[in-house]
Amino acid sequence: MSPRTKAIVVINPNNPTGAVYKKEILEGISSIAEKHKLMVCTDEIYDKILYDGRQHVPMASLGKETLYLTYGGLSKNFRAAGFRAGWLILSGATREVKSYIEGLTLLASMRLCANVLAQNGIQTALGGYQSIHDLVAPDGRLAIQKDYAFERMRAIPGIQCTQTEGALYLFPSIDLSLYDFADDEDFVLKFLIEKHVLLVHGSGFNHTDNHHFRLVFLADINLLEMAFDRMEVFLKDHRR
Repeated sequence: MSPRTKAIVVINPNNPTGAVYKKEILEGISSIAEKHKLMVCTDEIYDKILYDGRQHVPMASLGKETLYLTYGGLSKNFRAAGFRAGWLILSGATREVKSYIEGLTLLASMRLCANVLAQNGIQTALGGYQSIHDLVAPDGRLAIQKDYAFERMRAIPGIQCTQTEGALYLFPSIDLSLYDFADDEDFVLKFLIEKHVLLVHGSGFNHTDNHHFRLVFLADINLLEMAFDRMEVFLKDHRR
């Protein structure tokens, strides 16, 4: 790589809150990267899991004067998390970073025990019927579960929740003044110990406060109903 080339990492277009970054924001990032010869890395593994007419904008489509690394995989769009198969696409100013690409190629060639079976499935997944579009449609399973989870969250006192625009989770906040939790991590740990339901505390995503948590709605309605029923009882028991 050129001595002038630095790296900038852009988180996936579906950020931890489930909101989809607007094209204007991505264009601004791309403009800065192109101006300062930065390398742009984008995790676009959720690029097909979008709701309510939201559109995915590939970061690499916004510029060509710098190097773009785009990451994808089978785990999200194709619901094959255990397959551990993904890919990296290099585009843009690839001619200027030949040594970097050679290093990536060497590293990939040295890796032993490649996941051949899952790799064979990638072509079928990408070229086959894209069932994810059915799942995220207004009457699709994921969209229905998203709406159900959102309404259940909104109905709990002290919980604020914004409807997600993409991915597989909500990112609610909890009013700690109403409950006897020290912070989001304390809330998540006690919920797991007492009710055996696992959430992820928002500060685990380097969020700026201590009262958010991430809730995945990938489970079917029956399991979600059970989890939310347990949460309601749990929170009632922990009211100040």
